[in-house]
Formats: sequence, structure tokens, C-alpha cells
Amino acid sequence: MKEAEERWRREWRKIGYERFDWGSEKPIYSIDVPPRYASGRLHIGHATHYTHQDIIARYKRMRGYNVFFPLCFDVNGMPIEVQVERKLGKKMRDVPREEFVEECRKFADEKIEIMKRQFELLGIWMDETLYYRTDAEYYRRITQLSFIEMWKKGLVYRGEFPVNWCPRCGTAIADAELEYREEETELVYMKFKVQETGEDLIIASTRPELLCAIQMVAVHPEDERYRGLIGKHAVAPIFNRVVEIRAEEGVDPSFGTGAVMVCTFGDKDDVRMVFKHKLGITRAIDRDGRMTEECGLLAGLPVEEARERIKEELQRRGLLVKREKMVHNVATCWRCHTPVEFIVTPQWFFKTREFGQEVLRLADEIRWFPEHMKKRLRQWVESLDWDWVISRQRYFATPIPVWICEDCGYVVVAREDQPYVDPLRDPPPVERCPRCGGRLRGSDEVFDTWVDSSITPLYNSFWRRDEEKFEKLFPMSLRIQSHDIIRTWAYYTIIRSMFLTGKRPWNDIVIDGFILGPDGRPMHASWGNVVDPLEVIEEFGADPFRYFASKTTPGEDTAFRYKEVVRGSRLVQKIWNASLFAGRNSDNIEMPKRLRILDKWVLHAYSRAMREATAHMDSYRWDRAMKVLEDFFWGVFADHYIEAVKHRLGEENTKFTLFTVGYGILRAFAPFLPFVTEDAYQNFFRDKVGLESIHLASWPTPDYHFPEEARLGETIKEVIAAIRREKAERGLSPATPIPRVLVFARGEVLEALKAEADEIAGAMRVGELGIEDLSALERRISALKPNYATIGPLLKGMTSKFVQWLREGEPGERLEELRSGQIVLDGVQVRVHESMVQVVEEWSYAGEPLKIVKAGEAVVGFPTRR
Repeated sequence: MKEAEERWRREWRKIGYERFDWGSEKPIYSIDVPPRYASGRLHIGHATHYTHQDIIARYKRMRGYNVFFPLCFDVNGMPIEVQVERKLGKKMRDVPREEFVEECRKFADEKIEIMKRQFELLGIWMDETLYYRTDAEYYRRITQLSFIEMWKKGLVYRGEFPVNWCPRCGTAIADAELEYREEETELVYMKFKVQETGEDLIIASTRPELLCAIQMVAVHPEDERYRGLIGKHAVAPIFNRVVEIRAEEGVDPSFGTGAVMVCTFGDKDDVRMVFKHKLGITRAIDRDGRMTEECGLLAGLPVEEARERIKEELQRRGLLVKREKMVHNVATCWRCHTPVEFIVTPQWFFKTREFGQEVLRLADEIRWFPEHMKKRLRQWVESLDWDWVISRQRYFATPIPVWICEDCGYVVVAREDQPYVDPLRDPPPVERCPRCGGRLRGSDEVFDTWVDSSITPLYNSFWRRDEEKFEKLFPMSLRIQSHDIIRTWAYYTIIRSMFLTGKRPWNDIVIDGFILGPDGRPMHASWGNVVDPLEVIEEFGADPFRYFASKTTPGEDTAFRYKEVVRGSRLVQKIWNASLFAGRNSDNIEMPKRLRILDKWVLHAYSRAMREATAHMDSYRWDRAMKVLEDFFWGVFADHYIEAVKHRLGEENTKFTLFTVGYGILRAFAPFLPFVTEDAYQNFFRDKVGLESIHLASWPTPDYHFPEEARLGETIKEVIAAIRREKAERGLSPATPIPRVLVFARGEVLEALKAEADEIAGAMRVGELGIEDLSALERRISALKPNYATIGPLLKGMTSKFVQWLREGEPGERLEELRSGQIVLDGVQVRVHESMVQVVEEWSYAGEPLKIVKAGEAVVGFPTRR
């Protein structure tokens, strides 16, 4: 199949069925594709999630939509910069800016070509005529225009504020870009002095190196231990800083000693309390993650070294009371995983915190799949403590289009006709500062990469490029993304769309889960559980991998399962074989006037399966749709109908039904398994249909309604299946004749069986097939076997007497006595039940012993005398 896959990749490039048609009158279905970071190969999660999007794009195309499905890449920011630093063996700031940016572009170009090929290998067919990459000037222009518009609306400001700072990357990062990990640390108990009384005050902290930046000691107002100290002052050890002891409800009395030091800045609580109590700020840590001159003996030391040094000094001076091991969550940079610090530095911000409720109202206009994932957005919005810091102190990203006066700090923003603009290279819109006449300096800061990514629906919809197209395309139809970036990409996109258009960015959002290792844990090289999707494709082919992807449930994390890929391989082979049979023995003809019961049975089941699959696909439950299709294909069409009609291949009704269902189910599988369906179509159905590709065909929407024949056909199917099983038990092949079979039923089922007796006999090569009324079947109870598991608890010590009683009577009479509920054993009346025995029955017809099997609404009898 792998050779065929490569052949169809070449053909699909020629056909171009994935291209959006600007002149079409079809309704538009647009997908806000996540631009893949151009920083490396696709991992198993990418392969799965982009396959989901491709499944939906193919499905909607077959449903008659003009599908907008752009090929795109995210080519900004730290993911690429960090990779280039590793490649060069140098940090970014050790390389000239333009040289480093050029290295980033070259790196991205190489990765993009690799990933384009990887998408093709997976059968993910995005539209290259809609191609974009976020580092292109045409894209960065739109990012800059969106900033200028938000500036005009008063939604942007520059200010000094404590921000999350990554010392390794040398940049501010947003809350949403933090990742947390558990680390073991020490809680250090230190001796402070109360200035007014001279008494010791013991305070515990995990950040003793910040003693130099203490601004306040906080205690809970209802903590009896410290109520008398509120309003007094504490003297910090080593640095002798004197700070006020204040009441603060946010203090946890159970942590440490219940008295905490508030420094600038150890964590978010410090930031909150510093601003709440209007405290001063001491800059203790610089941009490189080293202690500043304010820290005296610790100056110049990296933070972790400073922490150990201050512990040693406290110990030496007798000011360290004790040290306790503890585990706490440490905030780290999402890209390099370095612990972040809070640094006070001038940054650019979007005003976001005050608009939380508006964001949530807009989010309610979007359909969420699954619905409960919307709670994650709500929880994030309600947890925000400050605005979105959008500036980064890096090189490879969209420049912030501003110039700042060197004398008074006045900000000049680019005109709307200037972008794309680079303030380090291009002149400002005015020669001198409008406020003081000073010289304007171009900003060297760049945007957070999410500033670019959050306008993907605006860019796709031609916002600020083509108003007519924007009206047609916005809001977009769909965003599919993983749950870990609800707080970033989903949130930022919704709020930016709200600010810039007042509308939701898309109608629907689907949240995907993670793909875990086969052992159920996240994939890590050190754990040896990483699965490379390209290796899976090399071994099994693309369609079996896509089958695995189609079995994952939106919103749920899924362990990678090789058994699903193997099952997918079997399904691919079965589809090929069934299509070969159906295609060669069918014809694209009008429905004949006469259809047999099994024809109507399979057509009814096919229609029902397609209605269910369509409903699941319309609610993005590709996993349920695949199950419905697979169950019908295996359990109805391939295993039963095809086997049942092999004896009547020349009939018009057979040709019609094989074509209708065979070609129909092939089309239904096409969005999921594009390669085998294309190959089977070209080989077995194209001459009957004429379309250049199955992916230009329509989604099947059959409407065959034969409820009575569906019921009767189910029994005929079960009768045939029962005979097939009997042959297997006897070691006979399905083609080997079986001498004699009897089938018993009542009423209309009996009449249907008589009418289709040749169907059953022909399908299973039955020599003599008898169809009789169920009343002709004779039953005799030959024995009752004791059920000891039931007898023991009910009769306890009387089990042996009960067994003797069973043996001494006629089985039929004894069964009636058991059904009465009471018998007498050894003169004692005891309660009994039919479940205390296993009934052994013997069946016969006209004195001929039979082995019988239930088959739907019928009974199949096999003579036991051979």
C-alpha cells in the first residue's frame, strides 16, 4: 500500500482538490489551522491533531462546502531562537542581531520544507494557495496594524511593573507561558528582632536571599500569636532593614511560623501585597538572574548560589534556627524550563484583566466541543491578576512599531500606512519628538509570539487587506487546538478579536487531548516511551496511523496504542478486498423494481449508519463516526451481505446493491483513510462513476427506509451466520456443502424464510433446507443437573438430600416442583428455585434428534445423526 500512497500524493498535487475556490457559490467552511512552529519534526501529538483537522476538511468538502484550509507555519519567537542558539553554540546576544535573525530564517526554511513533506506523508492536504508564515512581512504588517488600532483605542500602555522574567532567554514572558514543576527546596527559619521590644521573631522563607529586598512582615489579623506585634517593626537579619509588621488576610497562619516576609519579589503573593500596601521596591535581581549591588555580600551571585551563601552566613552568625525540606511548585519558562523571576522593567501591555466578563460573554457565543472545556477558559480568566505583557527582549519576532524620545520618553507609534516597519531600520512618522523636540530612537523590542498567533483568524479572513473577503470569511468556522493552550491561543485570540472586531473569531472550537506514551505517561526520551509517527508510517503506512488518530476522543488524553494501528492495517486490507469484490460485481444502475430481503436489509442498515456517522461528524466526534462506519462495514456489509450474495452475483438487484453500498461506504471512509479509498476507487469504481478522484465525490446521504425487511433480514442473516458457525465447528469450509438444515419460525418470519429459502441454501450450500412452523419443534427435558453454587447457600447441610431427590424423579416433573417454590426433604419443607438446576433439553423434529441454535426470531436445527 505504501507504493500506492506515494502515487496518490503525486496525483493529488496535480488535481488540487484541496484548493479554495474564490469564485465558488458554495457555502464557505473555514478552518483556523494552528500554524505549526517551524522548530523541528512533527511529533505524535502534531501528527494526530493535524490529521483530525484534515479529516474535518475532507468531510466538509464532501458535504458541499468550499473549504478554506491553509498551510501555515509559526516562524517567530523563542522556539526557533533557542534551537538556533543550540545550533550555533552561542547565546543570542553574543551574535550580531541581523546575523542571528538570518540564521533563524534559514533554520525555519529548512524545517518548513521537512514538515511540508511530513504533512504529505500523513495525507494532510492543506491549501498552499492560502500559505502563510508569521515571519513574513505581509503577516507582520497585520500584527503591527492590530497593535496600532488597539493603541488608538487606549488598550495599550507602557509601564514599569514586575513581570515574569526568564534569565536564560533574557525576556519577559506572560503568565500563560509559565510551566510549573515540583521541586524540593528548604524552608529556612530565621531570627528577626522586634525593634520596639528586642524580642526574637522567627520567620520562615524559601527565598532567604531576598532579605535585602524585604518591604514588610505580614501576619494574619486573627493570629493570636502576633496580634500584639501589628504596627510594630521588624529588623531583618544580616541586612538590618527595618520594616513594619502589618495585618494581611492573605497570610496562611499554618505556613512556617505564620509570619512571612514580603520582598520584591519572591512570588505572586509578594507582588500582590506590595501593590496592595503601597510598599517600596528594591531591585534585588537583575536581568541575568544575578543579585544586584543592593544585596551587599550577595552582589553578582546567581540566585541559587546567593541562596546557599545567605544560609551559610545566617548559620555562621547564629541567626538560622532550622531548615526543613519541602516540595513546592516552581514557575519555569515554557521554552527553556529555567525558573523565572519577577523583575521590574519597562514593558508593553495590552489591557486585558478588566475585560474578563466581556471575554466570557463572547466565549459563550462559540460552540465548544467538548462543552466542559469552556470551564478551563473561565477558570483562567477569573485567575488573572494583571494585564498581558506583550513585549519581549528578543530578536526574531515582529518589531513593536514605536519610537521613543530619548529625552522625555514620549512614545510615537507608526502611522497605519507604514507597516510593515522596523523601527531599528526605518524612520519614524515624524522627525522629532512632538512633545519636546528630542531625538526619537526606534524600539528594539519585539512582540510576544502570541501577539502574532492571536490574529490568525483575522489574517485568514483578510482583515485590513480586503473588506469584501473579510465579510465573507469572518468569523471563521472552526478552530481545533489542544487543551494546554486554551489559556494562551484560545484566550488571546478571543480577546483580540473582541477588541478589533467586536465579534467571536470562530463559530466552533474543538479541544484535542494529548497523545501519551504506550505506557500511559507523557512521552519522554529518558523514559523510552517516545513514538515517532514517521516510523509508524514507515512500518504500517499512513492510513493505519490515521485510523489510530480517528479513534481518539476530543478533549481526552489518549495513550498511543500500536494495536489500533494494527487493527487499522486490517481494516485497510479489508476495505481493499471488499471494494475489489463489490466493484467487479456491481454496476451503477437505477434501483431495480425487485429487491430481495437481504438487499433491503443492507440498504436500510447503510442508511441508518450514514445518518449516525453524519450526526457524529457534524459534532466533531470523529471517533464515534469511525466506530459506526467500521461496525457497519465489518458487521453488516463485508462479513454478512457480501458472503450471502456470492451465489447470485449476476442479478440486477445484487449489482445495484453492491455498487450502492460498496461505493457509498468507500466514500464514507475517504476523509479518514484517504489513500486506500482513493486506490480502491480508481481501480474498481472510477469507470462506473467518472470523477477524477474519490475526494471530489459527495458524502453519502442514502435514504433507504425498509423497516420491515430490516427486521426480517436480520433473522435471515442470523440463520446464515448460524449455519456458517456450525460448518466451522465441524471443520468444514464455508464452500463445503452441508447435507440438511431445518429452520423453525412463526408468522411473517416463517413466510419470509420460505420466500428466501433459496437465498439461505445458496449462500451456505445447503443440500436440503427445511422451513417449518416453530410448533413442529419437539422439546423434551432429559436431565436436571445440580447447580451447586446456588444450592449450597440456600440449603446448607441438605445439599446431598436435594441431589438424591433430583435423581429419584422424572426431570420434567421435578422441574415443575421446583417452579412451585417449595418441596419437602426428609419431612422438612424447604424453599427452592429453578436456578438450583441446569436444565438439559433434547430437541427433535418428527422424531429426528436435532442440535438447535437461536437465530434472531428463528431457530436453526442441525440433525445429530450423520
